[in-house]
Amino acid sequence: MKRATLLAPLLLAALSLTPALAQGAAATPATPAAAEGTRTVEAVTATSSRGYSIRVPAGWIPLKNVPGADVAFINRDAGTVRPTVTVQVQDVDPKLKATLADFRDLFATQLGRDVPKFRMLGEKTIKLGSTPAILWTYLGDGDGGMVRWTQVFTVKNNRLFTATLVQPSGTTAEQIEEGRAILTSLTLK
Repeated sequence: MKRATLLAPLLLAALSLTPALAQGAAATPATPAAAEGTRTVEAVTATSSRGYSIRVPAGWIPLKNVPGADVAFINRDAGTVRPTVTVQVQDVDPKLKATLADFRDLFATQLGRDVPKFRMLGEKTIKLGSTPAILWTYLGDGDGGMVRWTQVFTVKNNRLFTATLVQPSGTTAEQIEEGRAILTSLTLK
C-alpha cells in the first residue's frame, strides 16, 4: 500500500494526455523523396535525450510547450478532429523499486476514476525491443464527445515511458493507422 501511495503522483502525470513538443527532443527528417526538384519529407524521427526515439509520418506536426509531454504530434489534415500522439518520460525513484506491474495496477485503478464513461477495450503485454510493455485501448468521454485512447507504457532504467494516441470521434481509419504506427515505432535506447 505504501508503494501505491508513493506512485500516485507519477500516475497523475502519466495520465495527462495533453499533446505537445516540449524541450529535450529533436525532430530530424528521415526518408526524403524528391519530386521534380522539390523535397518532400515522408517522415521524421524524434530522438530524445531522455532515452527513446519515435518515427512520425508526414501529415503529423509537432506541438511545442505542452506541460508534461516530452514530445507531441498532431495530425494537420483532421479539420476539426485533432488526433494526437504524445510521449511522456518520468524519472522513477530507484528506492521505490516500481515494476511495470505496479504501474499497470495503479493506472487501471485510476482510469475508472479519471475518465468519464471509461470502458476498457483491450490490454496486451508486448515488447519494445527487449523491454516488456503494456498496450491498452480504452474509450471515454473527452472534450466534445467520445474519445478512444491507445496507450503503451513501460519502465526501463528507472524511467516510465508512456506513449499515447488520442483519437476523438470522427478520426479516420487512415489517421488511426498512422497513429498506431507512431506508437509501434517507439524505440528505447
